[in-house]
Amino acid sequence: MKIPIRVLIIEDSEDDKELMLDELRQGGYNPEYLRVDTSEALIGALDKQIWDIILSDYSMPDFDGLMALQIVKKRGLDIPFIIISGTIGEDVAVTAMKSGVHDYILKGNLKRLVPAVERELKDAEVRRQRQKAEVALKKKVDELENLNSYFVDRELKMVELKKEINELLKKSGGTAKYR
Repeated sequence: MKIPIRVLIIEDSEDDKELMLDELRQGGYNPEYLRVDTSEALIGALDKQIWDIILSDYSMPDFDGLMALQIVKKRGLDIPFIIISGTIGEDVAVTAMKSGVHDYILKGNLKRLVPAVERELKDAEVRRQRQKAEVALKKKVDELENLNSYFVDRELKMVELKKEINELLKKSGGTAKYR
């Protein structure tokens, strides 16, 4: 049985899109996809659905992969983002990776696509699990701090109450009993 995957493809070429989808299908995936080639269409696609991975061409007539990445990052989304390009130099690839691209693949070497997708999906799941654990830990720390604050407040009230009782006992001719 093929693995379902939601793929957002940022690509101006219908043929290149089909090559990517064919590679994913041969690799055991059943892609549900949408192809966009403008920033407006990208924003609409991000608003409409949750995506497992984004595959983006680097260079298109009115839009590029780094612009697309910035849109995704501004939305605070942690979606694996892979650039697939016909012509990307090493300097451009390094710049893209430093900007937050998870991987880059040359269109002439699409055999790397499935292993890259598998790796990035696993890494994204690890990041999600880590984030969930951090949220749960913060919640427990907050609960502990609230509980500590409660007991400190109770102790301070007990000290104050003992003080008041001792003063009342002294005024009534008795001796202080509480320390």
